[in-house]
Amino acid sequence: MIILKNQDAIRSILKDKKILALVPTMGNLHDGHISLIKHAKKHADSIIVSIFVNPIQFNSSDDLKNYPRSIEKDINILKKHGVDILFNPSEKDIYPAKPYLAYELPPLASQLCGSKRPGHFKGVITIIEKLFDLIKPDHVFFGKKDYQQLMLIKQFIFDRKYEITFHSIETVREKDSLALSSRNSLLSKESRLIVPTLYDTLKNAIIELKKFSDIKEVELSAQKKLTDLGWIVDYVEIRRQKDLLKPIDSDKKLVILGAAYYENIRLIDNIEFCTDDS
Repeated sequence: MIILKNQDAIRSILKDKKILALVPTMGNLHDGHISLIKHAKKHADSIIVSIFVNPIQFNSSDDLKNYPRSIEKDINILKKHGVDILFNPSEKDIYPAKPYLAYELPPLASQLCGSKRPGHFKGVITIIEKLFDLIKPDHVFFGKKDYQQLMLIKQFIFDRKYEITFHSIETVREKDSLALSSRNSLLSKESRLIVPTLYDTLKNAIIELKKFSDIKEVELSAQKKLTDLGWIVDYVEIRRQKDLLKPIDSDKKLVILGAAYYENIRLIDNIEFCTDDS
């Protein structure tokens, strides 16, 4: 595996590559990232993984400081799974000047996670634009755990007319259904026993919705259940799968999304479902 640290090196080595897949990450790799890599191998001749903890998508300096980093372990994982190139740049190399994004984010960017983390998605799309323009991938791979991010990047690709095939990959979970996340490594043993209740609460909310059909009541009930368990809830909302807008009566393909803190660790999750059990 080739490890590259700067943009000039990337431009030089990629100029002769044919079909290229990009898996963007912030490191501290886990089985969710490995799933993305395995899917990428089915579609490309060369796989490039980026590891860059993007400072401009963090809303808290403490969150940025505490974000888990494990570059040596990550390198071993990438080698084991046959990744061709690791791009691991410094902040100075990615942002030699103040970051600027000309793209106007859609209204969705200020909802859900965007309403609780102002500027977060602007930071996400800024780094994605830089990676896309630098690497020029044919395929990109993202996990469904970050459902809102996934939607915004798909829209960005469409709006900017990138010739990139976008792949959304199912969330990988622990045996107790906790969605894999780099932040899971920050959880205490005690917290780790409680945090699967986020997924359980979302799953039970779907059952309640199919019984009672009152979306707002189900959302509020789920929020209360999480609060009673000790979570600090950002939101629990039910939206349409296709665009994350609020559903109308005729919408059948929905997704329930939740974001909450447990002992200062912010976790997110979602479950896609159909109201008619199709």
